[in-house]
Amino acid sequence: MTRKDFLWGSGKSGTGDPSRVGLIPLMLPMLLEHILYSTVNLLDVLFISHLSDRAVNSVSVPGQYLSICHILAVSVSAGAIICVNQAIGMGNYKKVNRLASVACAANALLGAVFGVMFFFAAGGLLSVMQLEPDTMAGAVRYLRITGGLMVFQCVSVVFNSLSRSLGHVRAPLFINATVNLINIAGNYLVVFHPEIVPIDPVAGVAVSSVISQFTGMIVAIVLACRAGVRVSLRQLKPFPRTDIGMVLSLGIPGGVNNISYSLCQLVTTAIVTSLGDLMVSAKVYVSSVVGYVALVGMSFCQANSIMVGYRIGMGKYDEAKRLAVFVARIAVCSNLFFSGVVFVFRRQLIGLFTTDAAILQAVSGILLIDFAVEVGRALNNSFAGSLNAVGDVRYQLVVNQLSGWLISVGCSYLFCVRLGLGLYGVWAAFALDELTRGLILNARWRSERWRAGAEARRKTIAQ
Repeated sequence: MTRKDFLWGSGKSGTGDPSRVGLIPLMLPMLLEHILYSTVNLLDVLFISHLSDRAVNSVSVPGQYLSICHILAVSVSAGAIICVNQAIGMGNYKKVNRLASVACAANALLGAVFGVMFFFAAGGLLSVMQLEPDTMAGAVRYLRITGGLMVFQCVSVVFNSLSRSLGHVRAPLFINATVNLINIAGNYLVVFHPEIVPIDPVAGVAVSSVISQFTGMIVAIVLACRAGVRVSLRQLKPFPRTDIGMVLSLGIPGGVNNISYSLCQLVTTAIVTSLGDLMVSAKVYVSSVVGYVALVGMSFCQANSIMVGYRIGMGKYDEAKRLAVFVARIAVCSNLFFSGVVFVFRRQLIGLFTTDAAILQAVSGILLIDFAVEVGRALNNSFAGSLNAVGDVRYQLVVNQLSGWLISVGCSYLFCVRLGLGLYGVWAAFALDELTRGLILNARWRSERWRAGAEARRKTIAQ
């Protein structure tokens, strides 16, 4: 295939033959989905902040527990989708239905187990957070409602991913838009019109979230079924021991990586707090702005992961290798371009948050270092996605753990505290971490040491 075919697809794409879809038709809905998700989260916080700071804490603190369950659900789904993409490339849709049933059953069980735990043990789980009594009461109510019905979100994750893999990339965008609109409408009524919805505000926000997630699950199931997915308990007979083992072996390392990354960020934030409130604010503001820099590149990388999976399923290893390198170059160029835009308009962007001269001065230096961060992030996202698509996840697990804790956390402490470089040192450690991961994963992809494992898994899926 030519680069034009990689970008726009070749022949009949979409539902007829998903393996012929191009990068741009895949990535555009994903990009809009990312932007929508980031913007709606911001609006969510703004709504809740009108209640009180305690209400914000009552919602945000339980969210840390909910995110763990969500990460595990995404991990199980991701393991299944790696195999699903390869099965689609083979044209083995019977296997697609079996893997979809395995993932759906696993996530439903996961959501049910966590739901029981969150409902009956909410008080014990939240007691370690040492919240004030009023905040604690609201947090317990929120966790029991949203966490107790976490199964809706867990199941939705599977069907969203299946629709995307089958070429229906606009379906998850439509689902997320529906979910978020219902959630915003519910929050608006609870916060600004208590006479219409006479309910405790924190509990009302939780109920709004659950209703939106339930609606999203129903819509996701309907759209996935229209795309041709057939999920049934009959697909689990005889017991699919091999399929379950394969899905978990691919999904669990990704979940460990995501949880570990969150913990690394928590530790580096603790290091930054030693610099004082001013630098903590600078870190928050810069992170909020640069969070948008990688969205285009990230969307290309996610599209690339799907397309590489198709090609591995078809046995087109060389084409998959060329595609991944091509997307890595796109991601690097995209990240550098948007980093430049942010740097040029840094005063206007940071001015949305503060006019403090010391913060504005610190931000300029940090954004210069962030150019290196974004190059590393582009390489990391692109080659990590490609290696995920071929099932080479254990190697990434080792690389991410070593780099995350030794470089991101270790060098943050060394540069910031020991060498006295402050927030510049922390950002330099971020850059070193991202570049190290990106370059190592680049070398791994080009070495093709993943090829034997991918071929063995391909034969298993074909059976």
